[in-house]
Amino acid sequence: MQKKEYGVKTMSEVVSFRFREDELERISKLSSAKKMDRTAAARELIDYGWTYYTLMQYKQGKLSLEQTAKELQLALTDLIDLLADLGVTSPITYEDYLVGLEQME
Repeated sequence: MQKKEYGVKTMSEVVSFRFREDELERISKLSSAKKMDRTAAARELIDYGWTYYTLMQYKQGKLSLEQTAKELQLALTDLIDLLADLGVTSPITYEDYLVGLEQME
């Protein structure tokens, strides 16, 4: 987990991983493409994986829009824009929406 100090992310723990050859190739490809070290590339891939996992949880109806935004540390409007860019539709049906609207009244 990363700690924030004065807006700067600091590392809080050293963790070792053993990667398969294909995983190392992916890390190296990203590292070369973005001209970054392999550690930064591995972190970025982990972040991409977490984003994908969280978005799939939302798509499957396991997370609400608010929970998804919180997990991804995004403003709701930014999350809505991201979902639209990716073509992810809301798992809530129109009927669910109407039931929710009735309960609000």
